[in-house]
Amino acid sequence: MQFRELEYKNKDEWHELRRKGIGGSDCSIIMGENPYNNDIVKLWKVKTGREEQEDISNRPSVIRGIKEEPNLRNIFEAQYPGYKVSVLEKTLVSLKYPFMSANLDGVLENSSGEKGVLEIKTTTCNRSEDYYDIWLTKDENGRYTENNIPLHYWLQIQHYLAVTGWEYAVLFADITLAWIKNRSILQMYQCARNNEAIKQIVEKEMEFYSYILNDVEPNYKKKLII
Repeated sequence: MQFRELEYKNKDEWHELRRKGIGGSDCSIIMGENPYNNDIVKLWKVKTGREEQEDISNRPSVIRGIKEEPNLRNIFEAQYPGYKVSVLEKTLVSLKYPFMSANLDGVLENSSGEKGVLEIKTTTCNRSEDYYDIWLTKDENGRYTENNIPLHYWLQIQHYLAVTGWEYAVLFADITLAWIKNRSILQMYQCARNNEAIKQIVEKEMEFYSYILNDVEPNYKKKLII
């Protein structure tokens, strides 16, 4: 076991656990690869208690994600019977790097008994470019294939694999294509552990955590090299 499990009784306790450690959603900010928020100083202020975490619970996209998560977990289990799916409603904390934590959408077990991470996402692509350029990639013949995980999600998954020590993850996404009358599609992406990326993630998160411990405002930004 490479992690310990922390229980929480309510949402406030859960948020406090998240504030104290570095979670998966923090990873892409620290790596300078979050398309929506690269304000690492703001993250530091939240972690040090200087600012309150922004309350986004009333955003339609957040409400959608919360409501759909159990359904998508059930759909995934039905469509991919090769995996056993369970829920672990606890915060996982790395034993080797206690500042790193994880809250998983699901735990997978494959036919060989190996455990993995299930990450569930709901998102809307307003333009065709948002879908083809972010969620797909081109093969050698210039044809789009459905095998590209957006980098900020990929970093989040690698963070989770660093905490758990597991070797694989699956991203299961419900993607709404707004330009096609809000058509919704489900896509499954397999993701393997990348030890080189994890090494860089651990180094950068350790550096960021030192700014928290020493109460010194960070002034760096570094992109991941893989």
